[in-house]
Order: sequence, then structure tokens, then C-alpha cells
Amino acid sequence: MRWGFMKVAFLIFSYFHKNQPNMPVMMHTLLFANELKEKGDEVKIILEGEAVLWAKDLLSENHPLKSHFEKVKDDFVVCEACASMFNVKEEIKGKLKLENDLFGHVSLKKYLDGGYRIIEL
Repeated sequence: MRWGFMKVAFLIFSYFHKNQPNMPVMMHTLLFANELKEKGDEVKIILEGEAVLWAKDLLSENHPLKSHFEKVKDDFVVCEACASMFNVKEEIKGKLKLENDLFGHVSLKKYLDGGYRIIEL
């Protein structure tokens, strides 16, 4: 492990703001995650609740954040229970990592135990 190495997990719950996707939240999440990753840190972007809708959006070919997303695509973790509830599971299955360690949801304890700092946006 190098000096200053960090493990950061961004936890996103929100999608809508004034009845439309909250682009600033995802744009900043992707910017921060890309910055850390480019510096050699480990990142995860965890989507819970309505935020699982981002998974479907970001996978579309013409999404305005597509280029930022592609750099950290493999670092996304999507709640399987929420993906099912919001009807996006089948569209993202095999494209983004689905987790269900905590009664169908993502286990934050797993990431905390793994040395990740959790940042909620």
C-alpha cells in the first residue's frame, strides 16, 4: 500500500430533484470518483434506493455523463433489492455489479470493514 492510499465509497440515494434527474449529484460523484481513481485510490459508487435509476440512465449511449461514467463503470455497486423495486434490474444485470448482502441490499459494514470511507452525496 502506498502512502496516502485511500478507499472511498460514495453512497448515493437520490435521483430526482424537482421531478427530473439530479445531474449535479451524479456529475460531482463521477468527478470526485475519477479524481481519486486517477490518483491511485480505490473507489466504489454505491447506488441505493431511487438512485438505482442512475444505473439505467448512465448505461444509455447518449447520456451526457457517459464519458465520465465509463472511467468508473466497474466501480459501481447497485442494490439488487432496489433495482428490482424500481424495475431496472434486468436492464443492468451483467453490466453493473449487483449486491444483496444485507437482506437484498448493499452491506455498508462490508465496505467499512474493508477500509472504505463512506461519503454520502
